[in-house]
Amino acid sequence: MNVRMPHAPAWALSRELEASEFDNIRELLEMLMSEHTPTKHKIKMKTSFGWEPAMNVFETDGEFVVIMDISGMDPKDINVFTDGNILRISGVRKDLIPVGKKQFHALEIQVGPFQRLIGIPVPVERESVTTRYANGLLEIRLRKRGDQPGRRRVEIE
Repeated sequence: MNVRMPHAPAWALSRELEASEFDNIRELLEMLMSEHTPTKHKIKMKTSFGWEPAMNVFETDGEFVVIMDISGMDPKDINVFTDGNILRISGVRKDLIPVGKKQFHALEIQVGPFQRLIGIPVPVERESVTTRYANGLLEIRLRKRGDQPGRRRVEIE
């Protein structure tokens, strides 16, 4: 639902941005800030989504791998997209609590939409992406490319 504020600045009323446009802007800002920040001090921007599943991201000699903890989900409610530079994982974990009156003693399992964006720091074959969801863990693997486009060693004569 789009709500206009009565006394908003003129530039804010010129047009309303769709949620996907905000995601694209946030994604671009995160990439730009991360490129100029030392690896151990990466800047992480909060998403507009309600929660962020825990994940492990690593690379082996031949693959770039992401393992995400998203238990209790139906695989059809999970989306994975990549352009070879960014991996976008999103979905919705549905509330499993039955409707009706109840008294909570603990309420720690996060539900609702989520999204994680992971910058891929190595050249990968984006067609090689494989996914597996088992025991509440989503595993995504991308095969590394042997060559790095735009770079080559030039021998000096």
